[in-house]
Amino acid sequence: MMSFKRLGWFLLLPCLLSSTLAILQAPNALTLHIQSNVTHAISPTLYGYMWEDINHSGDGGLYAELLQNRAFQGVVPGSQTAYYGWQPVNSAKLSVTNKIPGVSAALPNSLRIDIPKVVNGPIGFENTGFWGIKIQSGWTYKGSLYARSDSFNGAITVSLRSTSGTVYATSTLKGVTNKWKKFTFQFEPSTSAPTHDNVFTVTVDGSAGAGKTIYFGMFSLFPPTFRGRENGMRIDLAQALADTGPSIWRFPGGNNLEGHSITARWRWNETIGRLEDRPGRIGDWGYPNTDGLGLMEYLNWAEDLGAEPILGVWAGISIANYSDLSTWPVVPQEDMEPYIQEAIDEIEFITGDAKTTKGGKLRASLGRQEPYALRFIEIGNEDFFQEDSYVAYRWKMMVDGISARFPNLEFLATTQPSTALNPVYKKIDFHVYNTPQWFEENAFMFDSYPRNGTQFFVVTSTNSDNVLGDLPSGRLAYPTLQGAAAEAAFMTGMERNSDVVFASAYAPSFQHINSYQWTPDIVTYDASTLVKSTSYYVQQMFSLNRGTHVLSTSPVSSPDTAPLYWVASVNNETDAVFLKVANTGINDLVANVFLDDFSCTGFMTTVSISSPLLSPISGIFNISNTLENPNQIVPVHSSFAIPSNNQFSYLFPATSVTVIALQSNGIQA
Repeated sequence: MMSFKRLGWFLLLPCLLSSTLAILQAPNALTLHIQSNVTHAISPTLYGYMWEDINHSGDGGLYAELLQNRAFQGVVPGSQTAYYGWQPVNSAKLSVTNKIPGVSAALPNSLRIDIPKVVNGPIGFENTGFWGIKIQSGWTYKGSLYARSDSFNGAITVSLRSTSGTVYATSTLKGVTNKWKKFTFQFEPSTSAPTHDNVFTVTVDGSAGAGKTIYFGMFSLFPPTFRGRENGMRIDLAQALADTGPSIWRFPGGNNLEGHSITARWRWNETIGRLEDRPGRIGDWGYPNTDGLGLMEYLNWAEDLGAEPILGVWAGISIANYSDLSTWPVVPQEDMEPYIQEAIDEIEFITGDAKTTKGGKLRASLGRQEPYALRFIEIGNEDFFQEDSYVAYRWKMMVDGISARFPNLEFLATTQPSTALNPVYKKIDFHVYNTPQWFEENAFMFDSYPRNGTQFFVVTSTNSDNVLGDLPSGRLAYPTLQGAAAEAAFMTGMERNSDVVFASAYAPSFQHINSYQWTPDIVTYDASTLVKSTSYYVQQMFSLNRGTHVLSTSPVSSPDTAPLYWVASVNNETDAVFLKVANTGINDLVANVFLDDFSCTGFMTTVSISSPLLSPISGIFNISNTLENPNQIVPVHSSFAIPSNNQFSYLFPATSVTVIALQSNGIQA
């Protein structure tokens, strides 16, 4: 028997008697040879995100605006739900109305407050935020609102306070007239609130306002934002995405691009310019979108991430009843031209010269002279739901129309890969939301795919076998370790075949715990905290440990070597060699690794997630990180000395994902 020395939950031992090992028999499962032979380059756009505003991932999530229903967009005046997120203080009467001109033509609705004739003390209203507001000492909060009144000209007090009445910051606004006027203010709380059970409050003195009516519109309150961007991103959520080093950002959706009707589609030109000029829309996921997170914000965000954008353009369908596809609105062939022009205008706005093109001039007028980089255009979203019209005319008309104006763009189709299109697609968006078992069984699906120039953008996430069910019937609330290991197994296949898979993403990205429509998601959060899932850590591990070229191994990862799945690579800029391994089984498995025709320095580093040895959850694989227990499964980083510079052994824990990094002495890629 060998003598094993356990370090954490890893095992490192000299490479002895490796020739006697039987393949995949625990504990000594595999003899693996890594060779310097380079099979192909790895796509630099392999890992990233697919984005849409779902689960309050934009409004109430990544978009840092703190006030919900800030401009009463997409609501019915006079209804109770019109002032959702707002509530009266001291029995003020609130209503949303369009009976007076709004702040702008795009924002016709206003909040009306009628103050009783008899009132004592402050009276007004408050906004509960997106299920709370984080109050942090040392932060500067920037706010604004519009107000007008024919009868009131007194002071307005705005404040941040707890629901129990503790005031953390306050400001006084003066100068209300019978015309709309924008008031700005800042809060600099000196004390942090212990919870996010806080509200934004607007009040007037009761005696000064008694019997009077005041109108308000277009509120806004921002904390500090990621990289200080105006109208920018929530710092912790933005940093979480940035920390994975994504190289692709696909936006703006998703189903939310398409709308539930043609008129409700995402329209780029209604998401640019002043916030006051953005009407917003009813999103596809049950709540209004402010479109404060608009086209330029998305493009700026992609630049901040260092990610290449994939722009989804509307392609002639909207979403209705999934159980009856015949109800979906589809633009007839003879009516497609205006929508093609809409996409052309959007692309010109993004990429056009600021002096010679109409779109470029418009972009420059909004503060951006330099064109944005744009290479990839995705035609529609999940168009296998309306395949007949996509094949018959929508794909061809969109591609032909856009490429006639922009011949250097690359187009992504959104049908099933088996669907024949004219012109033939060269890239395709392929969505897979399935069970861990499916991802394990299909980890090698690209091994035999024809090398005919076609490339995939693969969007993935795991779930239970009740993928479209609800939580009580078994749908996952959070990603699990089991699912993350299965995703990693599939990802080794994508990276090993990255001549075919040029990009990948996990979706959906974000989930607000108080309002969500799709689970699981890679990051879950509330008004003040977040939790990074096991799937998040897998994406991070694969993205941050990138080779530039795939290396040959013997044996090749295959169904015969399950439940171990792997890919080896080299970075030709740093000479680092990476071995990414998923163990989807229930046993620890040892691999004896040989570097056949190259050597490395005398140490290696590892990062791994698994069910921690000797912990309360040891051996539990359907375990998740949650908001209540955010650190049950976290990456563990280790460094080991290697007895030989061309061989080592390593124990891959049961249901785990591990990345081993070695500093080679040089491999010519």
